[in-house]
Amino acid sequence: MNRRQFVAAGAVGGVGLSAGCLDEFLEDATTFSASPAVVAESATDDTGYEYQGTEEIVSTESVAGQEIEVTSYGSEYTRTIDLPLDIFGGEIEAGVFAVISTPQVSVAGEEFNPVGEMENEEIVRKIQDQYEELRIEESIGERSVSALEDTILLETYEGEAVLHGEHGIDVLLDIAQLEHDDDHLVIVGVYPDLEELPIDSERDRIDVMVQGLEHGDDVDAEIVETSEEEEALSD
Repeated sequence: MNRRQFVAAGAVGGVGLSAGCLDEFLEDATTFSASPAVVAESATDDTGYEYQGTEEIVSTESVAGQEIEVTSYGSEYTRTIDLPLDIFGGEIEAGVFAVISTPQVSVAGEEFNPVGEMENEEIVRKIQDQYEELRIEESIGERSVSALEDTILLETYEGEAVLHGEHGIDVLLDIAQLEHDDDHLVIVGVYPDLEELPIDSERDRIDVMVQGLEHGDDVDAEIVETSEEEEALSD
């Protein structure tokens, strides 16, 4: 299975990092950069998620005759889960956790963030639009997790993903948004919802990952190149 069949950090390309949204705020040539966010190694050790690296996404646009450059970051983690042998052939990368950081744009006293203006449902729909193998349905609840000196509200959506191009599997998607150190963070977790798996265990792993979040210029982020697949998704 391609680990990006669920959501992955390619979601960055689907949440509208368009400088065209900033027209009314621009007066001077401006550069804005977020700080990367990662999960502490102690949390990944406890949950079994593996760090796949952090992508730097740079968007440069000419808006209202002015140029603006926005640098955002997407960190991705995957977890191998032992699914029923008769359907999926054993272990498969079926758990994904991603955290995206985008900068808060401030021009002429006005502040704006194109992602921060979106509701969770809008971001979820944009993520779904990027992946034919993923269908997200309705929100089924919320829960709170303490992290980054704040209380983070995770909203859960139910849905279905298609593995190996033919097998449908029920999944749950957790999403949260928060402001931290002048950046807007989007957190996404996707994991199977199967009778054979203790769902509380998978949900608890996401909570531990959220609790282990670190964000700032001094975090130990491994910057990786954006793949051609992801560049195509973000076009």
